[in-house]
Amino acid sequence: MIQRDYRVTEMKKRTTKAAAAIGLRTCLAAVLLLAANMPLLHAEDHGRDMPVPAFSVVDMRGHPHHYNSHSGKITAVIFFSTRCPMSNAFNHRRQVLFHEYGRRVRFLVIDSNANESIQEVRNYARDVEFDFPVFLDPDNKVADLLGARNTTETFVLDTRGMVRYRGYIEDAPNPERTKLQGLKLAIEAVLADRPVETPETRGIGCSIRRTRNNRDSENHSLNGATNGR
Repeated sequence: MIQRDYRVTEMKKRTTKAAAAIGLRTCLAAVLLLAANMPLLHAEDHGRDMPVPAFSVVDMRGHPHHYNSHSGKITAVIFFSTRCPMSNAFNHRRQVLFHEYGRRVRFLVIDSNANESIQEVRNYARDVEFDFPVFLDPDNKVADLLGARNTTETFVLDTRGMVRYRGYIEDAPNPERTKLQGLKLAIEAVLADRPVETPETRGIGCSIRRTRNNRDSENHSLNGATNGR
């Protein structure tokens, strides 16, 4: 336990230094401004009256791992990026949540960015010493399935595969300014079989870098929706 706490503390220090080195405040201000003005868009909105279909992700050895709503386990799907400063700012808090709930909740921490290779993600996870496994989402199929838009967006699926929460990990990149721990509160509510008080929030972070075909399809869909108004 002492060694684990030491690793978490060390990772927090490294995250803070890295954020300072790349001018995190400037990047965050721009991202927050963009997020505040973006509508909540869903690529495939399953609503909350039907389970999420089965999907697969790939581990750092290239092996597939499958999610199925019939597994009967609560699942937290957490998107991330190796390059996004906003995503990096939440590394320590992802780690804390995993240590607190990892025995009762399945964590799927997924990189859906087309420009981040398996080698890059593998090296990043090793360097920041994540204690949880990370996965790739080839052709961002899972991101499209859930309608994920950015690199910190999270989803909580209950034991039936129903989406009970989608949105941010916390409402501020600076933990000292956090007022609402959206993901933590959602996990606790689902574990206790209670309604999630705030089931949807605005995820904050860099846009997920999708493959060209998926970007073209998404742009066509958005243009069609705009022209139909």
